[in-house]
Amino acid sequence: MITVLSYLEKMKNISLLQEEFHSQAAFHSEEDWKYLLYTKMEELREALKLEPVLDILCWNVSGKPALRELENARKRYREAFLLLIADSGISPMEYLRPSIMPTSLLLQPFGQAQCRQVLDELVGSYCRQFRDKEDEDTFLIETREERQRVPLSQICFVEARDKKIYICTRSESFGFYETIDHMAELLPAHFMRCHRSFIVNMKKVKKLHLSEGLIEMEDAETVPLSRSYKKAVREYVSG
Repeated sequence: MITVLSYLEKMKNISLLQEEFHSQAAFHSEEDWKYLLYTKMEELREALKLEPVLDILCWNVSGKPALRELENARKRYREAFLLLIADSGISPMEYLRPSIMPTSLLLQPFGQAQCRQVLDELVGSYCRQFRDKEDEDTFLIETREERQRVPLSQICFVEARDKKIYICTRSESFGFYETIDHMAELLPAHFMRCHRSFIVNMKKVKKLHLSEGLIEMEDAETVPLSRSYKKAVREYVSG
């Protein structure tokens, strides 16, 4: 699954851009694609609070609020490809800087030929990376149906349930066949076993409730902490 989030407020060619995205995605890959489109800033902010797993951002910087929100999003989605849409009303100095780092740039007004060329390069480049790149900052889930990259920084915990493994982020879970023991070997050291059915990302832990046998996460979710793993988890937290 490849997920594209678009913020396209006040743009005349929304339908053209979306159609071309679909066309290039079908041409360059056999993956399933998911599209999230927002035209209102309030809805965009609410969606980003859930920290969805995103692969490509498409952002129309029509004013200062849009640019500030993009800069905030880039802190969380540094590895995502970014198609930035701008016009002559904003100086390139505002968006061609390290905190934004667009992968591609589409200047308004644009026609179908220009849109197709930019998206062909962007989508083609992303799909080649998606297929070939070994990225130590993401976990690659491969099944018969699809491939899914999940940034390690967005994983809250891993759960073994119903004979499958579920990688859980703040708002999503991705299920596949694997063992919890093998997952403990595959994930980096800050992912700790805390229960026979759970591995927790210690960078997402807010508080330990040792007497209750619970780990409280940053998003208020709780994960069980069994007696046999309490000492190791406590020592990790205390440094």
